[in-house]
Amino acid sequence: MQAVPWQGHTGHVNTGPSKWWSWGLAIFLAIMVFFSIIGIIISAIIPYDQLMGDWGIEEPGEYPANGTSQEQDEWNASKEEWDSYVATKKMMEDIDELSPIQIWTGLISSVIAIVAIFMLFQLDPNGYKVAYGWLGITTLSQLWYAWKIQPIMNEYYATFPEFQDSIWMDIQAGMQIGGTLVCNVFLLLIIIMCSMKSQAGGEIEESGFHRQPVFTPLTNQEQDETQP
Repeated sequence: MQAVPWQGHTGHVNTGPSKWWSWGLAIFLAIMVFFSIIGIIISAIIPYDQLMGDWGIEEPGEYPANGTSQEQDEWNASKEEWDSYVATKKMMEDIDELSPIQIWTGLISSVIAIVAIFMLFQLDPNGYKVAYGWLGITTLSQLWYAWKIQPIMNEYYATFPEFQDSIWMDIQAGMQIGGTLVCNVFLLLIIIMCSMKSQAGGEIEESGFHRQPVFTPLTNQEQDETQP
């Protein structure tokens, strides 16, 4: 009895890892770099204190102790607006002092990401190592900025009576740091998955038009049975 011609054939061909695991990550990094560069340009061109514009508020002067109740109420309202303006202006100036470091760290991480993008498009496995470096620098810079910005925001909100002796700022700080860690851990998992998938083999079903028959040699017993 002759064996089936394609006996033992799996019907699948090994295609190797898909290129899109590397190319997809490269496109994702390119989008991240694009928005990062836009933010860097805005921070470099427009200082934070200029975002306030002209409030048109003047210092109210001395309290009208001998004035009417209406004049005293107007002074209290003007004083409250002036205090808000001063606190907001100081907050913007303090944030603006952090801008140079934020710009430089953004530029460094963007350059590293661009290197990773080119390497990933060339299917260089070392591109994933560069992507890990980009994510590490980005995470550290974000945590540093959150740590530096928190005292500035605490001082700003302390000027408002409703926020004094409130745990809201501590909750906000924890949410900001926690959100940063969660987002970057998610990005880390994406890079790890793409790195693993880019090294794994893939199989697709072989076309019937190109399938080559595989003949199994006959055993001695089968040869004797086929002979007349």
